[in-house]
This record gives sequence, structure tokens and C-alpha cells, in this order.
Amino acid sequence: MNDGLPPQIPITYEPALIQPPLALRQSSAFSHGDIYIFDIAANSNNLIVSASNHQIKLYNPQTLAIKNVLQFHTDTISQIKPHGEHLVMSSSKDGRVAVWDLRTEGAPVQVFTAPNNNPLLSFDLNLSESILAAGTELVEYDASIHFWDARNPTKLMSTYAESHSDDITNVKFHPTNASRLMTGSVDGLICQFDLTDMDEDEGIMVVSNTGSSINKIGYFGPQSEYIYCLSHMETLSLWNAEDADAIHHFGDIRGVSQSALGLTLDYGIDCQYETESGRLFLLSGSNEGNINILHVNATSLQLCQVLSGGHSEIVRSTCWDSRRGILYSGGEDAKLGLWTANALQETIPLQVASASSRHGSPLQARSEGKSARSTPY
Repeated sequence: MNDGLPPQIPITYEPALIQPPLALRQSSAFSHGDIYIFDIAANSNNLIVSASNHQIKLYNPQTLAIKNVLQFHTDTISQIKPHGEHLVMSSSKDGRVAVWDLRTEGAPVQVFTAPNNNPLLSFDLNLSESILAAGTELVEYDASIHFWDARNPTKLMSTYAESHSDDITNVKFHPTNASRLMTGSVDGLICQFDLTDMDEDEGIMVVSNTGSSINKIGYFGPQSEYIYCLSHMETLSLWNAEDADAIHHFGDIRGVSQSALGLTLDYGIDCQYETESGRLFLLSGSNEGNINILHVNATSLQLCQVLSGGHSEIVRSTCWDSRRGILYSGGEDAKLGLWTANALQETIPLQVASASSRHGSPLQARSEGKSARSTPY
């Protein structure tokens, strides 16, 4: 008998895994009133924030001073991603993926529109920057993955409509294989595809049934050979990407809350793989606004640090450059938090790897030619 309580997940306290520790350096209000922050991303020059009023705001990443406001979407912004130093991409329930050139004012430089303006919940651009994929909400019994030629917003290459039976919450291309795609859904399935010939039946490689509505998925490991999965039921599981076998089910991560360690864990935010150390970290939060950073071992968790004082309500998103010792946070209190390592010098800029640093970007070249706890979805 376990009287209905989740099994206790083994946890230890290992503060040495994050040294020097992070501390709140600055807090800023996104806006006033009943508005909360959905998503946070960053490149070297901008902190990029989306919120429930359909706005995207750009901030100075060191001072949190407002730089610009991007307004285009007419419904919930489901995801934002920087692309290189000058481009930002955003998807929305208005059925569009917008590409913004931050060097220009006004409208996006490209817009990809889903058939029938079906609400888009997730998107990604593959490694070769040739395919844009986006997942939809369930509409009239169909949840689809749309594929566009990234060089031509009017060219819809294919649509997959058979693999998922509910909202597609995650679309992730493999970090090193431009033809490999992973999707996650409220139906509990993680599907992996080979897009060599863009045929859905032939392209589906493996399917993992997590048994829970999927909130966040991502690749990790030296060759991106593993997958983490956070569910809307606040469970965490690890999977083998090649054969879809489960490595470990942690179960309900709220079971790790321990007052003796100052840890209250009410929900998961996301996981992050640190390539330099090979470590996977779980970022989680408490209903009071604390942020917990935990190292994920094969069958246990290690608490590294609890960040407190930056938020008073649920934290929806974080953006963490662990190598540089900088973390941004945003939540339902409409506040932005800037956390830095104690030894961080004020004058050192944020460094974030970008696609454009690897090779020329067709998206960027095109734009340069034009101008010299409810779920967010």
C-alpha cells in the first residue's frame, strides 16, 4: 500500500555542481495588469520575451532595459526562437510562423501560414535551414505537422496527419541530422521521423508511448542519443532515441520536495543539456515563485540550487547559459529576472551559439536583401 502518494525519488544536495552559485542581479516588470510571460529566449544582443497580450518584447540582456516591441500575432504566441544574431521566429495560434529581422522596423520579413489558419503550437527549423516544421492544435479530429520550404513561405512541402491524435506540443529537429525530426503530443506519443523522402508512412522510425500528455521533450547526450520528456502531469522520463526504449521513469517529480533542503517542487519548467559537462539539468518551480535547478542522474536527482526572491508566482520559462553563469526567468507575475554568477563581470556580454555562426543562413540572406498553471497553448 502506498496510500496514493507518488514514490519518493532519491535526491541529494550537490551545490558544487553550480559554482559560483547564481544570485538575482535585477528584476523588471514586463507590464502591469493581468499579463504574464510565456516564453524567453536570448542571443548575444537581445533578451526576447513573449507574453499573453500577443506581444514580443526585446530587452538589453545585461540591464533588462526595453529596446523594442514586435506586434503582429493576433492570438496566443506559442513559441519564440532566435535565429542567429538578427532574426527571431515566432509561432502562434493565429496559424502563422513569423520571421522578424531585428534590424528593421515594422512587420515580419516572412510569414508561413498553416492551411485553414490552423492554430500552431510548436515549430522548428532543421540544421540545413531548408525545412520549417510546425505542429498544430487538434482541429476537427486532426492534429497535423506541416512542412514548408524554408526558402519559400508559399511552398507547403507536405503535411503529416496520421501520427498524432491530439495537440502537437513539441516539434524538434535533431541537432546534427537535418533529416531527423521528433514530435511530442498531448496523446502521449513521441514520434521520430526520417524526412529523406517526406513520406509519413515510410518516414516514421520509432514511437515512444509515454502514457502522459507531453509538455516538453528534447534530445540530450554526446550524440543526442537520448530523449527527456516532461509531462503535463509533472512526470519526468528518459528514453533511448534509437529504439524508443525507456531508460527510466522518475514518476511525479513533485515527490522530490524536501523542506530540509529548502526545496519545494510543484511543477517542471524544462530540462537543459550542458554539452561541456555532459550533464542534464531539470529546471522546476514552486507555486511561490522559486526556481529549482536539479542535476538528473540515471535514477536519482541532485539539487544544485534554489533561486528565490525573483518571482512571486509561477515561473513559466527560463533561459540559462550555464557556461557563462547567466539565467533569465519570466512568469505569471509579469516579471523578468536576471540571475548571474557572483563572479560575473558587468562588462562581459552574453555569448550564445547561433546557427549563423556555423554557416550562411538562407533566411538571413533573404532578410538582408529586404533591408540594408494553465498551458500557454
